Amino acid sequence: MACLGVLSSGIVWLCLSIIFMILPIAISDEHENDRQALLCFKSQLSGPPGVLASWSNASQEFCNWHGVTCSTPSPRRVTAIDLASEGISGSISPCIANLTSLTMLQLSNNSFNGSIPSVLGLLGQLNNLNLSMNSLEGNIPSELSSCSQLEILDLSNNFIQGEIPASLSQCNRLKKIHLSKNKLQGRIPYAFGNLPKLEKVVLASNRLTGDIPASLGSSLSLTYVNLESNALTGSIPQSLLNSSSLKVLVLTRNTLTGEIPKPLFTSSTLTDIYLDENNFVGSIPHVTATPLPLQYLYLGGNKLSGTIPSSLGNLSSLLDLSLTRNNLTGSIPDSLGHIPTLELLNLNVNKLTGHVPSSIFNLSSLKSLAMANNSLTGELPSNLGYTLPNIKTLILSNNRFKGPIPPTLVNASNLKSLYLRNNSLTGLIPFFGSLLNLEEVMLSYNKLEAADWSFISSLSNCSKLTKLLIDGNNLKGKLPRSIGNLSSSLKWLWLRDNKISGHIPPELGNLKGLEMLYMDYNLLTGNIPPAIGNLNNLVVLAMAQNNLSGQIPDTIGNLVKLTDLKLDRNYFSGGIPATLEHCTQLAILNLAHNSLDGRIPNQIFKILSLPKSWTCHTITCSEEYQRKLEISLI
Repeated sequence: MACLGVLSSGIVWLCLSIIFMILPIAISDEHENDRQALLCFKSQLSGPPGVLASWSNASQEFCNWHGVTCSTPSPRRVTAIDLASEGISGSISPCIANLTSLTMLQLSNNSFNGSIPSVLGLLGQLNNLNLSMNSLEGNIPSELSSCSQLEILDLSNNFIQGEIPASLSQCNRLKKIHLSKNKLQGRIPYAFGNLPKLEKVVLASNRLTGDIPASLGSSLSLTYVNLESNALTGSIPQSLLNSSSLKVLVLTRNTLTGEIPKPLFTSSTLTDIYLDENNFVGSIPHVTATPLPLQYLYLGGNKLSGTIPSSLGNLSSLLDLSLTRNNLTGSIPDSLGHIPTLELLNLNVNKLTGHVPSSIFNLSSLKSLAMANNSLTGELPSNLGYTLPNIKTLILSNNRFKGPIPPTLVNASNLKSLYLRNNSLTGLIPFFGSLLNLEEVMLSYNKLEAADWSFISSLSNCSKLTKLLIDGNNLKGKLPRSIGNLSSSLKWLWLRDNKISGHIPPELGNLKGLEMLYMDYNLLTGNIPPAIGNLNNLVVLAMAQNNLSGQIPDTIGNLVKLTDLKLDRNYFSGGIPATLEHCTQLAILNLAHNSLDGRIPNQIFKILSLPKSWTCHTITCSEEYQRKLEISLI
């Protein structure tokens, strides 16, 4: 028996010795396998100098390579690769699947192309896969469903197509699914609603169809759903309406139908509701429960009717309220002006009538106020620039407002965009020169006056100004030379349909950023200054219906981006400049009703973009060319 005990002890020691001899070899093999897998992965990539310089075959310590993280205890295995935003291009090699301890693969914001390797499904420890913002194509591999530890899946901003694999619902640890901005089609998998830990699902900007799965709101952890810009139909499922955890619901730009569900206005968790650009009908529900945490409510671009409920004023945490482009009628509730946090109010394009409540114009928190395209009446408060100190965007166009533009607006120092066009406003255009953030001024089609045009000199202080539209008013007198001191950023200058007289200031040629210059339907005289040829970004030049004379300057041929040139109904003489042949983008050329003579330069007929829509008057046009282009002689 004693001998047997000695024999047993010897066998044990022999076994242990063998294990301890083999273990370093096994550890060494795992270590080398990871190194070789990384080198294989790198072999398919290129990038800026230095990014992958440390990934060298000569280096054994791959745990020190850029973007590589290893486990701490021995054996040291690769657990994470983070190469986000490194400017890398190439394909994702299947070799990556040999990194069997990998828990995170972060390759976002690069230029990876090709397909997603199906062998990624072999990475049983993977919990974070982020391949977003690349140029990946093909389908989402169904094999990813084998990644049982996966918690975050982000494949957004690629060119991935096909359907979303329903088998992804087998990854029951999934918390965040980001698949937006791809070319995915088909239905949203019903089984997504069975993921018990799902917190965030973003499938926006794809080609998904069908109904929103009835089960989608079932997860008690769900806080964020964004299905924007798809072709989803049907109504909002009850599971989302009854969710006790949902905070953000974005369903913008789909074809959802039915009425706006009332439970959305009683939710104690929802902070953001975006239902704009759908086909919802009926009236806006009343707010019956307070206080609610709702901060963003977007219902625009639907077919909602009826009046705006005054109970919306009970949403005391609201920051943005957009009801634009519906069929809402009646007056604007005074209660909206008592939401102390409101920063954006958009009621554009409805059928609202009556005066704007004074509470709206006294809501100091407002940064954007848009009420255009309604039938609102009354005068704008004289102290508007003081009562809206934070206003950045003021859009009141296409209403029936009368009276002067409030001179106190010059104190609204944050103002960027002022749209007051197509009302019945009277008086002088204020001096807006103190508004250094001003970018857009649209005052067209009112009854405004210019006096001595000093407001133009004032605007020269507005270095960010890009659009100045003062057409269709009662502006008289001569344009000041100071017009050439307007912002170099100015792109649109619309002066048409006024009673402006005198010569065109040559200083206009200083405005080299101009893309559209409308001066037609005025009383301008004299020549077109040759300096007009300095405006080499000009796309539209309209000087028709004036009293201009002299020759059309040759420098007009410098305007190589022109698509529209309208000089008809003036008193121009001489020939058509041959330099117009350089304006190869011209689609409209109207020189009718002038006193031009001579032959049309042959080069003009070579402008391929010119269809029938150009006309000449008292010019000799050969019959051959007339037949070719069907030119109308007027």
